Amino acid sequence: MPKVSILVCSYNAGKYVAGTIRSVLDQTYVDFELLILDNASTDGTREYIKEFNDPRITLFEGQENIGPYAGLNYLLKRAKGEYIAIQDHDDIWHPEKLARQVAFLDENNEYVGCACTMVMYYEADRKYFEYFLGDTTDYALHPSIVYRNKANLRYDVNIPYMTDAYFLKQTLCQGQKRIHNLRDSLALHIVKGAHGNYSYRWFQLNMANIRRIIQVHGHSLYSLVVLGFEIQRKILYPVLNKIRAFALIAQIERLPFRILGYKVHSADAEIKNPMIQKLFSYLLVK
Repeated sequence: MPKVSILVCSYNAGKYVAGTIRSVLDQTYVDFELLILDNASTDGTREYIKEFNDPRITLFEGQENIGPYAGLNYLLKRAKGEYIAIQDHDDIWHPEKLARQVAFLDENNEYVGCACTMVMYYEADRKYFEYFLGDTTDYALHPSIVYRNKANLRYDVNIPYMTDAYFLKQTLCQGQKRIHNLRDSLALHIVKGAHGNYSYRWFQLNMANIRRIIQVHGHSLYSLVVLGFEIQRKILYPVLNKIRAFALIAQIERLPFRILGYKVHSADAEIKNPMIQKLFSYLLVK
């Protein structure tokens, strides 16, 4: 049995998925299986995946798009590993990521998951920053986490908004801070230029989504801030997308992080951190 099951749901990720898979196969930790469900892509994504000849890869070819979280549930039923690692179809891992996380979880049974600092890369204006959530949390950036594979862990697909946050905080951590975040930048998340993964697409102003915000963030001022930001996204972003002001959207998205003190860097300038250099090198793989 593999120690780690890596789960990827892909959909029309053709030009990105090759770099994603290469960063997984280049892991220094090799005891894993890579399970990929392709949600009926129409852009040749499956052909990119099939170019990789590695026995650890299993590709499931879906006949319809069931969505990312129903797709993860599909893969969870088939995962054999002691640990589950989540990877997006367009994100990048550093070669040491799995080794560092597996070692931590093997030695620290009180934690249910181990995540890491993530490089948030905005494709529209080629800017990035390093996002660290804190040493011990009940939440992590989804494609950065490795968690213990417990029986019947499933994502709640009834509400598509904040599904991963609810899963991590409520299903996995059960309201307790049981995720450790490594301080090194071991993963890179791409925020696509043409709004491809901005969450306003999933948000509808209804009671189900408002309840989900409260379930995730509690009855707090932060819930009101999140709600206000999502409404702003819903109203403003479609207009900015129509006039192709993608760089402005990226600046708006980063504004809360700038207020919190995160330093934004240009990917066109010299990158001195060797870990971040390595992450960006996989973006050249097509």
